[in-house]
Amino acid sequence: MKSSAALAPLPHRFTRNEYHCMGEAGLFLEERVELLNGEIITMSPKNSPHAATVHRLWTLLSQLLGTLAHVRVQDPVILDDWSEPEPDIAVCQPDPYDYAREHPRAAQVLIIIEVAGSSLSYDRNRKAPAYAASNIPIYWIVNLRDRQVEVLTDPDSAAKRYRLQQVASENEALPLPGGYTVAVADIL
Repeated sequence: MKSSAALAPLPHRFTRNEYHCMGEAGLFLEERVELLNGEIITMSPKNSPHAATVHRLWTLLSQLLGTLAHVRVQDPVILDDWSEPEPDIAVCQPDPYDYAREHPRAAQVLIIIEVAGSSLSYDRNRKAPAYAASNIPIYWIVNLRDRQVEVLTDPDSAAKRYRLQQVASENEALPLPGGYTVAVADIL
């Protein structure tokens, strides 16, 4: 006889493959979703400040980095078999095929940026551990409410956290690949 613990209900975690099959079958039509730790997460609608900040970031980073990096906007990044989030911005290593063959994997990501208004708690408490576990070296949370950028670096993949966290205000600049910097005021 099986123990009662074996019969306890458990949530089903979806793999990236299952997630893609559901998308191809039309399950997510007109819904913004992403896969994080095996869970399908429905994303909030984008408001104007969020959309404007994402566009501003993409424009700034594309101009500054040119061919040094591939700047992706709200496109998937493969963290592992259970997670394929769609960060607002992913600064990735250049790819000769512009990632047409496969989305960038965590090892190809230089910086991930999330623009946070209503998603601030989710970006801090769910996405930060997932990005740290995947060794994403730099994670910025553009905190629209407090008009600052939270910079998380030095991931500890085993502990699923970033060892270093700092807050950059509007009078500061943030380093980018290639020795470039971007002013926080220009982001906000």
